[in-house]
Amino acid sequence: MNDRGEYWASQYQNEFGGWNEALREAGFEPNQVWKVPTDDLLNEIRRLARELNRTPKKEQMDDRGEYYGRSYLKRFGSWNEAVRQAGLEPNQRISQSAFRERPDACRLCGDSPDAGLDFHHWRYGENKAGCYLCRACHDDIHAGGARPDNDPGWLMGAVENLIRCHAKHSEETSVQAITTRYNIPSEGLVASAMSNVEV
Repeated sequence: MNDRGEYWASQYQNEFGGWNEALREAGFEPNQVWKVPTDDLLNEIRRLARELNRTPKKEQMDDRGEYYGRSYLKRFGSWNEAVRQAGLEPNQRISQSAFRERPDACRLCGDSPDAGLDFHHWRYGENKAGCYLCRACHDDIHAGGARPDNDPGWLMGAVENLIRCHAKHSEETSVQAITTRYNIPSEGLVASAMSNVEV
């Protein structure tokens, strides 16, 4: 689904409570469920860490790993505990409040407008994610109808718009730099959007 579908598998998992539940709702038989050996789970964290050259995040496991992060939560109680069991140091999280506190300047263009900054959402609800942008940059990101009320696939369009705008203001256009700078919840989403955009 992540490779060829219009929506991310995680969207189905969030909406239906799991991929197999989404398959059942669509009238399909669920995939075979089996218990992955603990050593396989831990080895996959280590493999992904070698590939990334750093401790992976749960979202990176979802996007690039063999198993879903949810498998680790069920087995180990938390992603950080799974990382520790794999012999790695958990990532130090940037507190969400750091992204919710209104900064002095737009994260994208660096301007400090008199009218202030708007919080741009990548994810809504209890686990909202986003960053503060000036009105002009906020509108540029939503250009072409990339809005939740206009298009169910708005998020990909908004991230593509962001990447185009970011390239005008910064020479650092790596997936990790963009994901981190704008508090985007998934590196896989940014990587996929980058494959659709020339920078």
